[in-house]
Amino acid sequence: MKKKGKRVLALLLAVFLVMPQAAGQAVSFAETAVSENGDSAGFEESVSGAENASKGEQKDRQEEGAEDAEVETVKREYILTAQESLRHLALPSWIADITFADDCTALVTVKGGMGGVDESDIRKCFSGKAAGLLVQPNYVYEAERVNDPYFSLQWGLHNSHNGIDIRFDESFDYLEKNLTKPQKTVVAVIDTGIDYTHPDLEEHIWKNTGEISGNGIDDDRNGYIDDVHGYNFTGDTALRPQDINSEYAHGTHCAGTVGAACGNGIGIAGIGTAAESVFVMDLKVLAGKNGTGSTFDLIRAISYAEENGADICNLSMGSYADDKLLYKAISASEMLFVCAAGNDGANLDFNPVYPGCYELSNVICVGNSKSSGSLNGLSNYSERYVDIAAPGTDIYSTLPSGRYGNMSGTSMAAPFVSGAAAVLHSYYEDISAAEMRFLLLDGAISSKGLIGKVAGSRFLDLYKPLTAYRDEDFQIDEKAPSLNVSMVKIKGSYKQKLSVKSKDDSGRKPEVRYAKGSQSLTWFRSGMGTRMSLTSSGSGTKTLSVPGTYTVYTRDAAGNDRIAKVKCTADAVSSLHLNYSKKTIARGKTYTLKATLSKSGKYGRKLTWTTSDQKVASVSSSGKVTARKKGTAVITVKTGNGLAKKCKITVK
Repeated sequence: MKKKGKRVLALLLAVFLVMPQAAGQAVSFAETAVSENGDSAGFEESVSGAENASKGEQKDRQEEGAEDAEVETVKREYILTAQESLRHLALPSWIADITFADDCTALVTVKGGMGGVDESDIRKCFSGKAAGLLVQPNYVYEAERVNDPYFSLQWGLHNSHNGIDIRFDESFDYLEKNLTKPQKTVVAVIDTGIDYTHPDLEEHIWKNTGEISGNGIDDDRNGYIDDVHGYNFTGDTALRPQDINSEYAHGTHCAGTVGAACGNGIGIAGIGTAAESVFVMDLKVLAGKNGTGSTFDLIRAISYAEENGADICNLSMGSYADDKLLYKAISASEMLFVCAAGNDGANLDFNPVYPGCYELSNVICVGNSKSSGSLNGLSNYSERYVDIAAPGTDIYSTLPSGRYGNMSGTSMAAPFVSGAAAVLHSYYEDISAAEMRFLLLDGAISSKGLIGKVAGSRFLDLYKPLTAYRDEDFQIDEKAPSLNVSMVKIKGSYKQKLSVKSKDDSGRKPEVRYAKGSQSLTWFRSGMGTRMSLTSSGSGTKTLSVPGTYTVYTRDAAGNDRIAKVKCTADAVSSLHLNYSKKTIARGKTYTLKATLSKSGKYGRKLTWTTSDQKVASVSSSGKVTARKKGTAVITVKTGNGLAKKCKITVK
């Protein structure tokens, strides 16, 4: 990784910090609290009162809401992935449609009225039909928003009120003297869509030179028609200026912080474009009044960004679902992912938000800081998961139709880090995602207002990462965490305890997962396995009641990983089989399901039978099913040590 040489760049920065005050007109959008600038002194005074009134009660409500959050999925939609092509699959009659992202990734839609069909049915239907087949729901993602403006215009770049900022002025002066050949950098803003015709953005909007606009032809044969500036994955259509409306405010605002033009004599100064060669790719995955999207569209957008040369992805969104497919897409990518921490005022140690909480060497989780350097009360926090805080309260940026306005939230903080990363990528030759992450986190300044809320109480600083490092300063971690596993007998019980200890040289707790069976590194790298929580000393335990081989996996933030295997010898049932996974019974008739247990194992041999709907089909303690009325019900049989099998009963 090398620094660039000298260049001359003319810019009157003060113009971009003062000009927006003349905007004048008020603008508002549902759930975004976007407003154009008024009198700054009076504005600060009124905000202070509102903040004091809400600090306790409002935060308590937000924390409670976050802990009770439910994972939302797109109804009747499931994603299939495999290690080979899925295009040969024969579809059952209850599948309404199948859409391919590529040969090995497909979205299936179940027909309406098939209420009994669930994820397990999809998995069973296609089991054995393709190698490495995985099935998961199509999770819903939502743009992060907080509607509470606080401080004056672009204070994050230049704070004139003795507060904190990212030292943009010093950084700009340094770039002017030392940058001659900036490296082209592309930031994919994966969001609600961008008004790419905005006068302050159009100069720095990415362009696909292999595509001809508006001819209805996939000129570059990449699978997307007329994808000149990106693509609309929510509608599987080209981006069109006539479609841009208030729905695009969130994405346009994020894009302005990263890529609004410097030196064009209008509007604001984008952070990334201080290096001139930064361009914004427009990838729309969120839509509707509340800005929601899905796993399928998100992973397609990530793939598109990677294939079309993006270096950084800004993801101002989140979900409480630990999405295995999203984890797989991000962990396999060479791009840097800058993610919002979320706006529920909650401790992420207890309820992580993804993708921000994926502990990977190419992911940065960003909290929302106020101009005083303290964390906004509505920003999620965690000394483990939130890597850094950046300006996110009352951020002035671009809006659709050539306008500007204030928005607040971790969604606004993330683009500050994306913009700073873009500057580093332009300045340092051949810099990797892990190196950008290292520079940004190691070069951050400490703010007392972030202690206990953000890892290392870090606040974003642009100047130090640009000036304080030499090539030899980069010590990339290539050593996997230590991993010791053992199986411990529990006195007075047939069960055994899986004991794990894993530590990393970085001092951060590594990620640990485990699974029954002899699994490979490749298997775990796809996001499989059950997470195990570790103590501050790196220890974790899990009580096991099913005998057999177990595999434990550990991985550090740099992506170094290893596995270890251990055998559980609990004197209990090791397997359970049911003679049917699906059965049709005429109403009024009976059928006895047969469960078969392993011959070995003293404990766990007692079976418990239950039904999901007693009115449709009941079941006795011996497995005798009685069909009562038309419909579907799921019969579950469990052993005393936790093994379970299910049979879907259809009553005709």
